[in-house]
Amino acid sequence: MNQDELTKLVNRALDILFFNYPVRCAIGVVLGMIIWFGFDAYPVLFELLRATNGNGTKFFFSLIAYLFVHSKTVYEAFTGKILSEQMMQTLNFIDKAQISKAQKDLLYIEAVSKYIKALDKDDLEAKKEEVTEE
Repeated sequence: MNQDELTKLVNRALDILFFNYPVRCAIGVVLGMIIWFGFDAYPVLFELLRATNGNGTKFFFSLIAYLFVHSKTVYEAFTGKILSEQMMQTLNFIDKAQISKAQKDLLYIEAVSKYIKALDKDDLEAKKEEVTEE
């Protein structure tokens, strides 16, 4: 694996963890901050966990909390079933709508085709940028 492929992989991972799921990201950050400040408010937590009293321990447990919130995201990424939060909301709205199954199927097809077209546009722009950089 060369550096370009590694960089693309890291960028994609960061996009998934920080930008594709803004609600999960916000909840994870808030939970991490609560844990961080919880260690400040209750120093006995260090003793209960048998950890050193320092910023490294606070950072570690805050990171674990953030990744715990994103556990579904990580699972979906490894199984290949990952969708953006916006697309998931669209599909859930269609599913909850009080319309016939045939109409839902048409709306699913329309939503997915719009999503694919948007991805195609983004991919084309990314390819254009790569070609101009080379």
